[in-house]
Amino acid sequence: MRRAARLGIVAVLAAPVAAHATDHRPARPAVFQVGTAVEDITPAPDHPQYLGGFGQMDKPTSNVHDPLQVRAFAVSNGKSLVEFAIVDTQGWFAGYQEGPYGVSDARQKAASYLAGHGFPGTTEANFIVSSTHSHAAPTLMGIWGPVDVSYLKHVHDQTVTALEEAARHLRAAELWTASADSSAIDGTNVSQTDIYDGYDVDPDTPVLWARDPHTHKTIGVYVNVPVHADVACGSCDNTMSADHIGVERDELGRRLGGTAVVAMGTLGRQESIVQVGRFPYSHDVGMTITDEVVRALHDARPITTDTLRSAEQYVLAPVTNPALGGLVYANNAGFRCVPQVACTIDRSITPPYAVGGALGSWVTGFRIGDIAYVSEPGEAFPEVSRAIRQAIQGAAAVHVVGMAQDQLGYYWPPEEAPATTVTNDSDHLQYNSSAALADLSVQRTVTVAQSLGFDANYVHPTPMQRDPDARNKPGVQFFAVAPGLSGLTLTVDSACNPPVNGSALDTHGMQGAIRFSWGDGATSYGGSTTGEGRGQATHTYAGPGTYTITGTVTDSAGDSRSYSQKVTVGSQT
Repeated sequence: MRRAARLGIVAVLAAPVAAHATDHRPARPAVFQVGTAVEDITPAPDHPQYLGGFGQMDKPTSNVHDPLQVRAFAVSNGKSLVEFAIVDTQGWFAGYQEGPYGVSDARQKAASYLAGHGFPGTTEANFIVSSTHSHAAPTLMGIWGPVDVSYLKHVHDQTVTALEEAARHLRAAELWTASADSSAIDGTNVSQTDIYDGYDVDPDTPVLWARDPHTHKTIGVYVNVPVHADVACGSCDNTMSADHIGVERDELGRRLGGTAVVAMGTLGRQESIVQVGRFPYSHDVGMTITDEVVRALHDARPITTDTLRSAEQYVLAPVTNPALGGLVYANNAGFRCVPQVACTIDRSITPPYAVGGALGSWVTGFRIGDIAYVSEPGEAFPEVSRAIRQAIQGAAAVHVVGMAQDQLGYYWPPEEAPATTVTNDSDHLQYNSSAALADLSVQRTVTVAQSLGFDANYVHPTPMQRDPDARNKPGVQFFAVAPGLSGLTLTVDSACNPPVNGSALDTHGMQGAIRFSWGDGATSYGGSTTGEGRGQATHTYAGPGTYTITGTVTDSAGDSRSYSQKVTVGSQT
C-alpha cells in the first residue's frame, strides 16, 4: 500500500507540470544549481542539555525523541550563490559573550570558505540562518538554563559544515514555487496563551521546490512554516525533539524524495491551537502541514529567470525592556539562575551586537528569480510580515524567514502593546527587546528590497484585529488532520473555551463541547468534554468529496459561536 501511494503521489505531482507546459506554453524554467546538506547536532549522551521554552528544568536531559539537525539549501546561478540553513535549537543569537559561536560567526566563516572555493565575493549576506525555536530543543541563549558552551560551539561548527557541504554538492535544478495555507492550525477563533482571539494570522507556508530538469525528480524543498514549534514540551517530557518540524521534513522526504529543509515563517502570535499538546499532537500538526505543502505543489509555477541576488542591512534597535537587557549584562559575571524566574542571557554585549543602550542585528534579503525572501531577527507578529509584503512591489511573492540571523524576541506594532498584557494571556511583553524593532525591521527591509532590484516603500505595521469583542464570546476552532491522507475517515484536532464573562460551555452530557456538522448531513459532538481545552473528533464519509465542516459551541448564557473549514477527503495528494 505504501509503495502504491508513493507512485500515485509522484504521478499527481508530475501532472500539473505537463499540463502547464502543453496548455499555456509558459517560458521555460530557468536552470539553477541546487545543493542540500544534513548535519546531526543531537547532543551526546554524556552532554545533557537544558531545554528552552517552558521554564527552568531541575537538571539537563540526554533523552532524545527524534534527531536534532542542521539542514542547508543552496541555490546558485553559476555566478553567485545564496543559502538557507535551519538549526534545531530554541534560538541562536548573532553573537555571544563566550566566543565566536553565533549565527554571524557561522555565516562569516562559511562565506570566507566559499569565497575561496568557487564563489568569489561571497559575504555573510549570502546566508540566511534560522532556528526552529523548538520548545523541546536545547537553549543556546540562557533564560531557561545555563548554556553548554562546548555544545554551542558544536552547533556553530556543524552549521558551517552544512553550509559548505550544500555548496559543494550543487547539481542542475529547476526551481518551482508555491504557497500553502496553514491558517487553520494557528489560533484566531479561540483564547489560549499567546493566542489573541479575534486577530488574523499569517497563513503563508511558502515552498521552493528543486527538481531535476530531465527526470523531474525532487532534489530538495525549502519550506517556511508559520506555526510555533511549541506543541512538544521538552521539559514536560524531559526529552529533546525538533517538534512538528521533524515530522514534516521526514514525511516530505519520504513522499517527495530529496532533502526537505523545513524552517520557520512568521512566529509571533502564531500559536497552534494544540500548543503544549505533546508528541501525538506534534505528529498531527506535522502531518497536516505536510499534506498542505504537497497539495500546494499541484499549483506550483516555475521560476523562469536565473536572477540571484542578496543584500543586507544593519539594524540598531534601542532596548526598551530593561529587565531583559539586565539579564544580558548580568551574564558578564557568568551564568546565574534565579529559581522559577530566569537565568542570565549570554548574547554579546560588544559592538556590533550591542552599542550603548541598543541591540545590533541584521535584516537579509534574497532575490531568486522574481520572488523575495526576507529575514526577521526574532518572532515578528503577522502585522510585521504583512507590512513587509505590502512594502515590496514588483515581486511575484514575498516570503519571510522567522527567527533568522538572531533572536531578539517578540516584536509588533507599538499600538498593539496594550493587547499583549491587558486583554490577552501572553508573555509577549516579557520577551520583547525593543518597541521600535517592528518599524525598524520594515524600514531596513525596504532598503534591502531596493538593493535587490524591487520597488519598495515603507509601510507602517498596523494591528490585525478582526473582532474587538471576540473574548466576550465562546471560542472554537479546529483543523483537519492531514485530510489528503485520511481516506474516508477524518480526524479533526480542536480547541474551545468559554467567554471571559464566566459563562460555562455546554458539554452536552460530556459528549463534547463542540457540535460538528460534517457537511454531509451528519452531526455529532466532540472535542473537549471539560468545557475548554483541546480535543479530537472523527467522522467517516460515505464517499470522497469536498465538504464544509462547521464546529459550534454554546455557553450557559445561550451565546453561540462557530468555525468552518472546507476539507477534501478520499483523494490522494
